[in-house]
Amino acid sequence: MADRQAIQQNLNNQLSKLDDPDPDMRYMSLNDLLGILSSPSSAYLAHDQFSASRLADGLLKALDDQHGDVQNQALKCLGPLVVRLPPESLSSVLQKLSDLTASQTIDTSVPNTALRTIVMALPRPQTGQLPTQEASTAYAAVSNVLIPRLTGPTKSHSTRRGSVVKGMLEKDPSNGFSSDAIDVLIQVVTCFGPLLREAELTALQKSVMSIIENDTAGTVVTKRALAAISAIVLHLSDNQISSFVNDLLNRFNSPQLSIVHRRHLIATIGSISRSAPAKFGPHLPMLAPYVFSAVGEDELSQV
Repeated sequence: MADRQAIQQNLNNQLSKLDDPDPDMRYMSLNDLLGILSSPSSAYLAHDQFSASRLADGLLKALDDQHGDVQNQALKCLGPLVVRLPPESLSSVLQKLSDLTASQTIDTSVPNTALRTIVMALPRPQTGQLPTQEASTAYAAVSNVLIPRLTGPTKSHSTRRGSVVKGMLEKDPSNGFSSDAIDVLIQVVTCFGPLLREAELTALQKSVMSIIENDTAGTVVTKRALAAISAIVLHLSDNQISSFVNDLLNRFNSPQLSIVHRRHLIATIGSISRSAPAKFGPHLPMLAPYVFSAVGEDELSQV
């Protein structure tokens, strides 16, 4: 008990320094917190929601620090922290960070990077093995909080009652699509793909395809979206693959199909064929004519 009290006192002391006007003091405090969180002595936080939540709030505040070194050190602390958090505190951290990605006043790359850091640090299912209780608990928090925020829109937790916030993958009127949000999605699918439900995979697929099919999406965003759809398709069922192929065929046959849109659809076929050839191969005979027609002589003469 004495050891736990000493660790708690040390944590409280370091947390108080996060408000120090000297950025060097804030940085050193975070460095000390990183050492504590990486030590087995902090394992008790998993059973102390108050202390864990207070520590999480301190790190979230440090993410908005004006000094980049302090921000980066706070990011480093998140990995060892989240494996110590009780389930309720983990969900709260994911909620607060995902809400910050909709902010118009801060650099939203920071909360997006924090989300990726957290997802990478969480226990995940292993191929060919039943998921552990820890992995299932981590997935539950990601499923309940982060995936709905990615696909959106969702009810706002910080503004007036009844208001909603856009999904992280939706287009922002001022900033367009977020490649950082797409990277969060890729991390979620990479880490928890085997546990994702069909409804979640379908929602993520539709959100990504809405970016790929948008003629206003920039090159960087489109490339990240193609990487995302390649990751998602690995976990789709045969029925979902068939439905996806039918959607692609309908889009190719749309009379409103633009040249840019068609180019992106062809890029989608290429990306998926490389990432999941066994799954996608049987459907290529239906899609190949649309690819070949795009490089025909008539098409080339119009370029």
